[in-house]
Amino acid sequence: MIFCIGNGESRQKIDLQFLKKYGTIYGSNGLYRDFTPDILLTCDPMMLEEIIESGYSKENKVYTTEYGYGNIQDILKKTPKGHKVSLVPFEKIYPVNSGWESIRLAYHFHPEDQIYMIGFDLFGDRKNIYEGSPNYPTMFKEGLTSNEEFHMAEDERIGLFYLLKDHFCPKIRLTRVIDDDTKIENIDNITTEQFMEEITWQ
Repeated sequence: MIFCIGNGESRQKIDLQFLKKYGTIYGSNGLYRDFTPDILLTCDPMMLEEIIESGYSKENKVYTTEYGYGNIQDILKKTPKGHKVSLVPFEKIYPVNSGWESIRLAYHFHPEDQIYMIGFDLFGDRKNIYEGSPNYPTMFKEGLTSNEEFHMAEDERIGLFYLLKDHFCPKIRLTRVIDDDTKIENIDNITTEQFMEEITWQ
């Protein structure tokens, strides 16, 4: 089993350390501050710099893209030897979304495995665990709050996840763990309780 961990507040209901004995864990961005997944992914150059400067990537696998919000190639050229930072092994897709890319990466390496999305709070207000912390601004240069931007980009964001299963990874076995009634049309939902029963039963 594969667990792709987003940074939405809904993931706080699940003990990530507990999941380690059941499968491989992929995560994105600030997750490394609290937990060490098997693979961490970021598309954000400032977050990539933070991860490298923290020393995390000396001991742990990190993936990034060459087409994020800035010149990631320059950061990679300056990265000290010995850091385990690699580029994702597939073609460019816009818009860039670290959580989405982490699922894509998991499918690339584990095409036959069941993948669970945890902490992907994609609808309504922005509910990111790291909101307001370094590299998680609450206000953008354009004068938009992070929550306003999140609302404006909802259709585009949901469409991207729809295409994940419909186009980019057509054979993916993907389930979203969520306790509300929000739903991506072609991705099945299960509750946290159902999820825990399902993985421990297997």
